[in-house]
Amino acid sequence: MYKRAESFFHGHDGTKLFLQKWSTSSAKGTVLITHGQAEHSECYNRLVNGLENEGWNFIGWDMRGHGKSDGLRGYAKDFDDYVLDYKIFVEHCLKMPDVEGKPVVLLAHSMGGLVQTCALAEKSFPGVVAQILSSPLFGVAVDVPEWKDKGAGFINTFLPKLTLGNEIKNTDLSRDVEIIREFEMDTYRHGRISPGVYLGFKREFPKVLSYADKITLPTLLHISDKDPVVSSPAAIQFFDAIASQNKLLKIAEGGKHELYNDTVREEIYQVVADFLKSFTK
Repeated sequence: MYKRAESFFHGHDGTKLFLQKWSTSSAKGTVLITHGQAEHSECYNRLVNGLENEGWNFIGWDMRGHGKSDGLRGYAKDFDDYVLDYKIFVEHCLKMPDVEGKPVVLLAHSMGGLVQTCALAEKSFPGVVAQILSSPLFGVAVDVPEWKDKGAGFINTFLPKLTLGNEIKNTDLSRDVEIIREFEMDTYRHGRISPGVYLGFKREFPKVLSYADKITLPTLLHISDKDPVVSSPAAIQFFDAIASQNKLLKIAEGGKHELYNDTVREEIYQVVADFLKSFTK
């Protein structure tokens, strides 16, 4: 049975950011969870419970403008705000007494995967032994209206805090009807994104492959064969290019974007559990 605790820490500019921890006695190690755009750390409660028998602690955080963290919903001045906050989150967790001295695995979904990759390209974290990428955002599959794509720079200059819809539907996230209903009732989920974040995506996408040879951590990547939100080919191309000698790719045929909340979730949980086992004695 997990013991759950909540706390806060401060981002790179002092923004108050939410953190929650699921801990178990005599944990083998800790998994640090970074959510995707428009969701929050509580969306991983199902994953945590699915891995309860594996004996790992889990710590998740809410990015600025998401979940219980401060900030306008979906807003960041620039995508780099998330990356700078991410580094503080990881360093904050690594100093926790029950995290120190045991293996740490980084797990990130969708936009969180891009945040994590950018951070790892710039910095190594002592004690981190591996990473898991869940449907990482290295390119988009969802159709972005031309006016929004071309007008993002203008909006960012004159109305930087104007957040716009992200074109993603709940049916793009899961095939489980009950979970879709859960999404619809989740007041912390939103469909907003700021122009500064969107422009940051466009800036970072071409760089992702150049980051690949800097990634040496053992890596598990799982993604749908035809993810309706992010580009599956871009994620697989990145995976093929990373320098890690220990890497595993799991492709879920017909899966939606949130595989941890999709009908295929039990199979994905097992893949994650097997991957974690290789980092404990």
